[in-house]
Amino acid sequence: MVKPAVEVDATPWPAPRRGWILALLLALASIASQFDRTVINLTVEPLKEAFALNDTQFGMLQGVAFGIFYTVACIPIGRLADRYQRRIVLAISLFFFSLFSMGSGLTRNYLQLFLTRVGVGVGEASVTPAGLSMLSDHFPPERLGRPIGAFLMSAPVGQGLAFIFGGALIQWLTTSGVLQSVPMLSGLAPWQAAFIVIGFPGLLLVPAFLLFKEPVRRGPGGNAPLSLAEMGTILRRRARALIPMFAGFSMVTLVSYAYFIWTPAFMQRTYGLNPAEVGLGFGLVVMTFGTAGAFFGGWMSDRLSARGYLDAPLRVAAFGFIGCGLFGGLATLMPSAPLALLFLAPAIFLSNTPYACAGTSIQLITPNRARGQVTAIYITLITLVGLGVGPTVVGLMTDHIFKDPADIRYSLALVVALPAPVMFVLLMTALRPYREIRQQLQAEAGSND
Repeated sequence: MVKPAVEVDATPWPAPRRGWILALLLALASIASQFDRTVINLTVEPLKEAFALNDTQFGMLQGVAFGIFYTVACIPIGRLADRYQRRIVLAISLFFFSLFSMGSGLTRNYLQLFLTRVGVGVGEASVTPAGLSMLSDHFPPERLGRPIGAFLMSAPVGQGLAFIFGGALIQWLTTSGVLQSVPMLSGLAPWQAAFIVIGFPGLLLVPAFLLFKEPVRRGPGGNAPLSLAEMGTILRRRARALIPMFAGFSMVTLVSYAYFIWTPAFMQRTYGLNPAEVGLGFGLVVMTFGTAGAFFGGWMSDRLSARGYLDAPLRVAAFGFIGCGLFGGLATLMPSAPLALLFLAPAIFLSNTPYACAGTSIQLITPNRARGQVTAIYITLITLVGLGVGPTVVGLMTDHIFKDPADIRYSLALVVALPAPVMFVLLMTALRPYREIRQQLQAEAGSND
């Protein structure tokens, strides 16, 4: 173990209050994006009926339309974040993904819906790369885990709120008659009106990012943008750590997206719950235990880092995710909804623990002007696997292996249980090269002191 290096940047760190305000703004942007991503999962059955879809086609809405184009946009937007003011990149992206989210509610066929999901994915691709880069310029390395955890725990908060209020909203729009009494909503199906309602709040955050002061870029590589050749050198020198890290963390997103996209359909088909009941039960579990798991990952990483563990983020992520595979694989096999939710609680907690660890670990071994791009590469790869594989595989297994929509519980059990040991082995492989990179960076910082 090596003690943390002494900070050598002469510029004082911003006041912690300013950094936490930024974390709050980023969290609100993330919640807005999670509302859009999650509410569509409560509309599986009406969308299938409206457009005559099967499970595979619905999985493609999230896996291909959103996921693939989200990943295609992520690296170029990450490069923009490393070259220009990140607050501007965030504001523009937030504006467009909110508009496309609302546009999803105006679609009249599957192709139109598919294209609006592409637009949402492109817009949302900026939040994590630009957000993590900005946070790394507000907090010293040994205190970075908690604000990143606070930012990333907004994902389960947004997912939980979306399940709770989104389910209640859809149920209300379906049963209240409001669609006939409000002229602006006349002629829309409940799922269409829901998209318009949940997409609007994101527009309100755009002025807040435009008014927020851009932080001074710190550390190595903070003075000028890097060329593509320089970026290639940075990646090659870190490949022995980054490759198994990215592959391991992609197992986390595979499990997470499979769960969040298909659990509503699983609970409706298996236990006969309506969208409001699913939203309340699953939403409370996600919001409570997912939030706690995300913050726990950052908190525990900081604690181990303070004790001198240079590989603390990877250790916390690897050991925590093993439990997710165990509890998550059993949850969908339970005979009742309450028992399923009981097993889902620790699974959701442990599936969210690695996210803060991943974000922290990348920032700590990456030069400043490369952080947005390396984070974007990370997001691209884990999303390709998570959204591109997880939801679609569940749909394919249900349609073509089990051949009964009611058997989605078995598809979910397999897709959730198997990736956990794979992730553990991959992160264990990354520990040594990750420590070596951090030791080298600390030695260089010490020689410049």
